[in-house]
Amino acid sequence: MRRLALAAAPILAALTLTSAAVAGIYAGPRQWYSGEGAGTAFSSSWLRNYFDTYGSGYDKTVTFIDNQTYAWHNTVRNRNQETSTWPPYPGTYKGHCRANQSYFWGSCTIY
Repeated sequence: MRRLALAAAPILAALTLTSAAVAGIYAGPRQWYSGEGAGTAFSSSWLRNYFDTYGSGYDKTVTFIDNQTYAWHNTVRNRNQETSTWPPYPGTYKGHCRANQSYFWGSCTIY
């Protein structure tokens, strides 16, 4: 039994380290204020990044940031209920969302 626990420890450590690149909600749902942002871990498997709000009319931005120059790619800024973008291909990127105004509720999600 002890050997099994010792053998499982590296596997559990690897799963913990890679869980940062798991798809799903990475910020919110919460109230946002102007200038606030959130981001994910870097990954080469992201497919879509979006910022959902409860209603439209809220200025927000979504983008992908590369892991070499930290430049923003395929940035979209609008006031739609859902603001979304796709990463360039190929490459390793992290998703990032940013509120450009205050006092609205929303969440950022990546897949």
